[in-house]
Amino acid sequence: MTQIGARQLAFRVAAWSGSVIFAWLSATLVASELGFGVDSHAYWAAWRGEMYDGAPATRDAFLYSPAFAQAIWPLAQLPWPAFAVLWGLAASATIAWLASGAGWAWFVPISLLGTLEVLTGNVNWVLALVAVFGLRHPGLWTIALLTKVTPALGPLWFLARGEWRKLAHAAGWAVAVTLVSFAVSPDLWRGWLEFLSVHAGSSSGKVGSAFLPPLTIRLPLVAALIIWGARTDRVWTVPVGMALVSPVSGIGQLVVVLAVPQLLRRKGAETAPPPRPRRATPIRRWPGPRTAAGR
Repeated sequence: MTQIGARQLAFRVAAWSGSVIFAWLSATLVASELGFGVDSHAYWAAWRGEMYDGAPATRDAFLYSPAFAQAIWPLAQLPWPAFAVLWGLAASATIAWLASGAGWAWFVPISLLGTLEVLTGNVNWVLALVAVFGLRHPGLWTIALLTKVTPALGPLWFLARGEWRKLAHAAGWAVAVTLVSFAVSPDLWRGWLEFLSVHAGSSSGKVGSAFLPPLTIRLPLVAALIIWGARTDRVWTVPVGMALVSPVSGIGQLVVVLAVPQLLRRKGAETAPPPRPRRATPIRRWPGPRTAAGR
């Protein structure tokens, strides 16, 4: 075995071992402390009480805009077990699809990195889909804006590349969805804006995290990363930046980074040269049976 082959084998063994350990630790954490669907239960329970009464980092605290609550309202009418199972299945299917972008040799290790996301039921898998499709469909960035807010980096990408039509589409969708949602539930919107103003920050009990530096430091750094990525056509900077700039940062944001393989695959398919047309093979005519006179 060559030295390069040995390194590749060692890297694969480390990746498989690390992903298995991560999955086991995630399952242990959820089973012993968090509970299954600790985040998705907050989405389900948002309509079953005062939506913005709970402070961040408390049980069933709902942090997202009323537009997100309105979007999942039909699903939230189901009993909690049905909601939890459907949400988990959607997350599992998305993570499996994201992992398939890296090839089947890496499918299992990458999929296992989404274990915590599936068990807790956060929306990071939805943001990963936004990262994959949002550069071609600008309206999808409204989802990021009206959930975790700060990971809505698509408009900055469009601005840096001078893609004004896509920037206008992203802004138009955001304004339209917000206006419709506000018209339906103006009181909830006032409650959410007050909630953000009260809890904006980076300390315990507020929107923020000690896992990474405060948003005041992360935001300009990630903005610079996205501008550099947009100018140099490095699409991987989008999901990486989204993960780094999430307001409540943690290991769950790793799922957004899993969008990178699919992004690179789609980018490669777009830039690949068209296949060269095959030259037609000339058809040889059958001369017919040879007669005795033609011998």
